[in-house]
Amino acid sequence: MPYNPSRPRRAAAMPELPVYSVSELNRDAKHLLREHFGAVLVEGEISRFSRHRSGHWYFTLKDGAAAVDCAMFRTANRRLREAPAVGDAVQVRARVDLYEVQGRYQLNVEDLRPQGAGDLLRRFEELKARLRAEGLFDPERRRPLPAYPRAIGVVTSPEAAAFRDVERALRRRWPLAQLRLYPSPVQGRDAPGRLAAAIGRAAREARCDVLLLVRGGGSPEDLQAFSEEPVVRAVAACPLPLVTGIGHETDTALADFAADARAATPTAAAELASPDQEEVRERCARLAARLRGGLEQHLARERGALEIRVRRLDRAHPTVRIQSHQQRLDELARGLTRGLRAHGEHLDRRLRTARERLRANAPARRLERARQGLELSARRLAAAAAGLSRTRTARLRQAAATLEALHPRRTLARGYAIARIDGAAGRRILRDAAEARPGDALELELGRGAVDAEVTRAKPPG
Repeated sequence: MPYNPSRPRRAAAMPELPVYSVSELNRDAKHLLREHFGAVLVEGEISRFSRHRSGHWYFTLKDGAAAVDCAMFRTANRRLREAPAVGDAVQVRARVDLYEVQGRYQLNVEDLRPQGAGDLLRRFEELKARLRAEGLFDPERRRPLPAYPRAIGVVTSPEAAAFRDVERALRRRWPLAQLRLYPSPVQGRDAPGRLAAAIGRAAREARCDVLLLVRGGGSPEDLQAFSEEPVVRAVAACPLPLVTGIGHETDTALADFAADARAATPTAAAELASPDQEEVRERCARLAARLRGGLEQHLARERGALEIRVRRLDRAHPTVRIQSHQQRLDELARGLTRGLRAHGEHLDRRLRTARERLRANAPARRLERARQGLELSARRLAAAAAGLSRTRTARLRQAAATLEALHPRRTLARGYAIARIDGAAGRRILRDAAEARPGDALELELGRGAVDAEVTRAKPPG
């Protein structure tokens, strides 16, 4: 919707000129600046930089001839790895604005980066060369990945799409593996330290057979945390086999060079670290068929050799020996049958166990447990409310009894009286004997009824 400036008042002395208040003028000027410029890119040098305790940055951007005030609020500057320093040449993406309170024109900075694109690449190559010289990227350091992992760890942000991609891939390929998440932010100033700490915790716990370090795609600045020295050293020092899946196919981080294996995406990293359950089933079936065929061929050869030996005996027939061999042959055949049956039953038990584990983790089971917990909490809340109501009722009854005991009628019933005397202001309660004079008319209110009386003598205290 286009901006409609405030309707100015007309001056009485000069009707041809509008009259603005200072607030109206600043507000209209602010909207005109925003509409005219929109988002702009500005290059200059940082000067007079200050960091407020709220997290906002305030600085001046200048060139050889002019300067402009800038504000970069916490929601924007927390995406940067480090704060700029005075004298840095930078390029900012900002919106032209006006600070209405002081009528000061300024830039609201949304993004800030070193002027030119070579600074990040230069630091990347320098760190890469230094770590390669230390041997952190040597191919001999890489270890093979486990063929059938029982537990797979993932270092990433729990809110990131990369973790959901890994979870879906493992559920499809190898649901027998237990998935363990070691959460950490994947970008921002504290991301390198948090990523290194998560990798170190996974290494200390040693509860995984393989570890995945993943995040989705982004700009080189977004992926910079995975090229910082603490993360690369943590990857190289990790005793667990580690697979990286950072960004997309064309993205490369220094952590990729120190890892045992590198995948193009988080999904590819999960596929690289896990076998395909369908392929495993097919391989087991092929091995069982090969074993069965080999044993059958072996038995056939042994049977044929035995028959040849029997024929060679010609007239001498060692019947007992032949029968012994035949019995042994039968025992081998029965043992083979039992072994094949037991192997098949073992495979069936493993498959049933895997299915039961999948059913136990079904969303319906979890929802039922959550519903039961909610019902228990509701019963506890009702019991607590009933107890509180009984306590408050008892306190109210006790207070009512106390008020009843202190009622003036109770006092009168015990033999006391209230004396009222007529005066200039009307009838009032008599509290002091000095206020009464002989001949004054009194009304005495008793526990039951009242009587009229006349003062004959006043007796002051003492």
